[in-house]
Amino acid sequence: MEQETQNEMVPATLPKFLKVLCILTFIGVGLGLVGGLYSLVKAPYAMEEYEKMIEMTGDMSESGGFMGMMMSMAYENAINALPLACANVGSNLFCLFGVLMMWKMRKVGFYAYTCGQIIAVVVPTVLMGFSGFMAIGALFPLAFIIMYALNLKHMS
Repeated sequence: MEQETQNEMVPATLPKFLKVLCILTFIGVGLGLVGGLYSLVKAPYAMEEYEKMIEMTGDMSESGGFMGMMMSMAYENAINALPLACANVGSNLFCLFGVLMMWKMRKVGFYAYTCGQIIAVVVPTVLMGFSGFMAIGALFPLAFIIMYALNLKHMS
């Protein structure tokens, strides 16, 4: 009986794999928040910057090929700069809350983190359309969601 009460009082230790995932996520979220806040500040000037780029390089969006596709994406990005920046900041805040909770061994963190990653993938896809770059960009969030899901058994 005494041994059971001692085990219940000892806090669960964070498994090393989960600790490494959380540290990597803290770094990624920090960089994502800095980038998102920078984008939020620069969003009102996105169309002006796009027009300057067009002046310097010429309009290649209708030329086809890789450069045409990149110029089209740059235009979509300039038009949707503010909602994309807001979604970036919001998704990173969800992920930050999630990783803080997972650091404390709480399952609710996994769900918050997953919501943040879904927002980060879905919002740009809805605003700008689906592309191969977005599919590749979804691989890292998917991999981290799977790795965190493997650690759910350690969380309460």
